Amino acid sequence: MINANLAQFLDTGWFNEATLYYQGYTYWCEGDVDKTRDKPVHFIIYKYKSEIHHKENGEIFTTRAIDNGNLIDYSVLIDIYGEDEDEIKEQFLQAKIFDGKSFWEIEDKVAWYDEN
Repeated sequence: MINANLAQFLDTGWFNEATLYYQGYTYWCEGDVDKTRDKPVHFIIYKYKSEIHHKENGEIFTTRAIDNGNLIDYSVLIDIYGEDEDEIKEQFLQAKIFDGKSFWEIEDKVAWYDEN
């Protein structure tokens, strides 16, 4: 990852509202667990156009690109349920969601920025 600790991202970040930035787009990764469901683990990734910003203090963040109150190029890339986080994580890491590439294929080109 360009600006973040890969081990930390793989440990918890991918499931806890991570905003990944890759080639002009944010990939919002979010998971939850509800043991009352047949498959308790839910994971979703939204993709939308975003803009990167650099503050004078060196902080880098993204903002959503919006037109007439709507996110530009908004889509849901993954919306899956599974038995446990390991099952879902493996599906995420192998899915070809980054312009037809998997996370591992773009890992050295993706950034994990905050979104403002």
